[in-house]
Amino acid sequence: MEQSEDRTEPQFFEVRTFKDGGSWRLTLSGELDLASADQLEDAIRQAEEGDGWRIVVDLSDLEFMDSTGLGLLLKAQARSRENGQRLSFKPSRHEAVTRLLDLTQTMEILDPH
Repeated sequence: MEQSEDRTEPQFFEVRTFKDGGSWRLTLSGELDLASADQLEDAIRQAEEGDGWRIVVDLSDLEFMDSTGLGLLLKAQARSRENGQRLSFKPSRHEAVTRLLDLTQTMEILDPH
């Protein structure tokens, strides 16, 4: 009996970091999950330790996020509240992400504007 292999392509995740004056922008794309969370955690920590007065995490191109990714963003937001509210989020354009935020009632926490 022949077994079929799962040939699903692994989903990518990318964090692009830009520094503009006193502001950091972290632009996320792809899928934020357990496999990619450390990459984002490192990028956020580097920005927090930097000299910028503002950090924007741009989720607009983020296509998917699981509970690990959401937890990471919520922890970063909590640290930000303790350290002068430097962190803000630009919302995702993708339904999978906005639906997760809706279902978990965390949309307002990540985007209080």
